[in-house]
This record gives sequence, structure tokens and C-alpha cells, in this order.
Amino acid sequence: MKRKSKIILAIGILLLAAILFVPFHVSHYDDGGTTKTTALTYSIVHWKKIGEAECYEKTCIYFLPNNFKDIDELWEIRH
Repeated sequence: MKRKSKIILAIGILLLAAILFVPFHVSHYDDGGTTKTTALTYSIVHWKKIGEAECYEKTCIYFLPNNFKDIDELWEIRH
């Protein structure tokens, strides 16, 4: 019985980690090619904005509670 409960616990921990850390959503924006990938605990934004004189390109990671904010709010946090 102990072995069976350990296996169930291990499977539960793996499922919880997969739910929290596996990205589930990708958004593309028409500002030059910015993409946003979101999981429940973090968000990765690959900024690619084309300005008047230059192109801004950088990758940023935002953790809770900022990971569910709109792309415009994240841009204000960044700048």
C-alpha cells in the first residue's frame, strides 16, 4: 500500500508542475512581431517593436502577478 501511495503522490506532483509551468497560450501582436507565451506562474514576452528611428528587440520574463497583465501594461512596466 505504501508503494502505491508514493506512486500516486509522484504522479500528482508531476501533474501540478505541468499545470503550473507548461506554457499554454501564445499571442502575436502587429507592432513589429512581439510574441507573448503564458503559463500560470510566468509569462515570456519577446519584444520586437519597430519605432521611428530604431527597432527594439529583447526577451523578458514576468512572474506572478504581472504575467496576466495586458501587453500595453507590460510595456509601461518595461519602460
